[in-house]
Amino acid sequence: MNTIKANFAFSKSLTLKKEYFLYALPLVVLLINRIPYVGKYLRVVNTLIHESGHAFFALLTSGDVYEVELFSDRSGTATTKTNSKWSRFLVAIGGYPFGSAFAFLMFYFISINQYQIVLYTIVIIALLNLAMLVRNTYGVFWLISMIILVLVVIFYGNDFVKYVFTLWLSGVMLFESLYSSIELVIIASKKSKAAGDAYNLERFTGIPAMFWAFLFVAQAGYFVYLTIRLFFTF
Repeated sequence: MNTIKANFAFSKSLTLKKEYFLYALPLVVLLINRIPYVGKYLRVVNTLIHESGHAFFALLTSGDVYEVELFSDRSGTATTKTNSKWSRFLVAIGGYPFGSAFAFLMFYFISINQYQIVLYTIVIIALLNLAMLVRNTYGVFWLISMIILVLVVIFYGNDFVKYVFTLWLSGVMLFESLYSSIELVIIASKKSKAAGDAYNLERFTGIPAMFWAFLFVAQAGYFVYLTIRLFFTF
């Protein structure tokens, strides 16, 4: 009877720890990701998914992907070739929504305690980029080091470590998609030509970059809302 009580108490304590970490996640992601050098390194995971989104839409529309680059300042590029204006539009607009939707999907797996799926998905995407797309020095270094880090968690982490790591990793993708789109609004308000995807969309459609930047913020906020609903009932 004492053993059963002890196990129940431990399980309850673990659940409470998970809840506390979930409550603090937005602030944890914001603070850790702003640590010099370390923060930029960690935030590249969002860049990886973002640029993979551009590559995905290029391939989906029968285009070509020549190269993906990941940089230490957490910027990135995806060099693609498309066959139509519609394809070019999808490739240009796809990065931010793909990143937000991907993060939401990872949180869904976390909500049903499928941490392994999250970890192996990240490893597979990193391996595919390493094998076929990324060739710049920092990008190769980052992919190899991240693959090693995730594999260490997979094979040596206990349940709580895997929970915290997958929650944090997914949180980086989800909230960085929001934070970076807000940064894009600020950039577009000052100099639209420096507004990346939003400026590309302005060139294709004639609609100001500011509109697209606000659209990216709206979709990122919506996916944050959907993610919150996975864990909390209103």
